[in-house]
Amino acid sequence: MGTALVARLRASGVRVLATARSREAERAVIAAGAEALHTDVANIGAWAREAEAAEAVFHLALPRLDPPLRTPAARRRARPAAAAAAALAEVADGRPVVMLSSGLVYGDRSEPAVDDDPAPARLALARAPAAAERALAGAALRVVRVPWVVGPAGLLRDVVVGLRVRRFRIVGRGDNLWALIGAAADEIPTQDEVVDVVCGVPGHRRPDRLPPILAALSMGGAMSQALGASLAVRTGRLADHGWSSHQDWREEIVRLAEGSLPLPR
Repeated sequence: MGTALVARLRASGVRVLATARSREAERAVIAAGAEALHTDVANIGAWAREAEAAEAVFHLALPRLDPPLRTPAARRRARPAAAAAAALAEVADGRPVVMLSSGLVYGDRSEPAVDDDPAPARLALARAPAAAERALAGAALRVVRVPWVVGPAGLLRDVVVGLRVRRFRIVGRGDNLWALIGAAADEIPTQDEVVDVVCGVPGHRRPDRLPPILAALSMGGAMSQALGASLAVRTGRLADHGWSSHQDWREEIVRLAEGSLPLPR
């Protein structure tokens, strides 16, 4: 998401400075046209001057979702996420802040949520983004809560690789909604449907199913809970501002499964 945002801002002629936590991320930031700051949001003192001079601040630094992820570990991420966001809020000092958050804060639901709907953040993986939202709360904050992102990094990539190496199991019955950033609100796929698309690509065998309590043993309770929940999110005000998916989610999933991702060593 970060490199895509940088590319869009640079295409508009905006000067962009972006934090990068690793040398690989730094190279990606530079390739996208931004000036890289080799640090992260938690080390705000290292780039406070740059933030104070900015016209707007984008906060995309949420914790990575690397399985296995246990429930206590997921909940512990809330405190550092809130601390980093609070430091950023202090430096931003009234300037517009746009935060990338997770649709998981809306909880397990069957009807699509949108923008200002209540966000109880009961799921363990929702604790960190919800805490960061609260720390940044104010008139200048704009929150974009996204569903699962299909791309070369993130949870959907892990699902594709997991199916390829026979390590992913469908959590629960598989009929829960998996809202994807490239799927329209009226055709949110289920976990089963996403897996079916991946398994339509040679090399990916259809997995069996595991009750959430058994899935938690291998992928962690927080991850099992999130994958077994119905994540249903509409585009809301993003659509009002002209956002639309440039590609069908099925095509994006197939592209990942067809070899754009290297097998883990």
